[in-house]
Amino acid sequence: MPVSPPPAHHDHATDDGTTIALDLRALPAPEPMMRALEAADALAPGQTLELLTPLLPTPLLDLLSGRRLHVRAEMLPAGGARVRIHRPDDDGPTGA
Repeated sequence: MPVSPPPAHHDHATDDGTTIALDLRALPAPEPMMRALEAADALAPGQTLELLTPLLPTPLLDLLSGRRLHVRAEMLPAGGARVRIHRPDDDGPTGA
């Protein structure tokens, strides 16, 4: 009986639930952007999303720039990019 291949993306959370990792490198466009935006929108205060992407996702970074998230992206030596998206614990003095 054939064995199914592993899923095209891997996601996991740390033991304390503060970091969620998504490997989007094997997904066809536009799935990486759609999944990244969905996961970023679902972040609770204090949570971080770490993405692995095949390229620097400039369109995604542009979309995230208008949201109340801290975003950092870096190119990886072996190719692709790592993007860290963090939702702060506090949205500001008014809590809005």
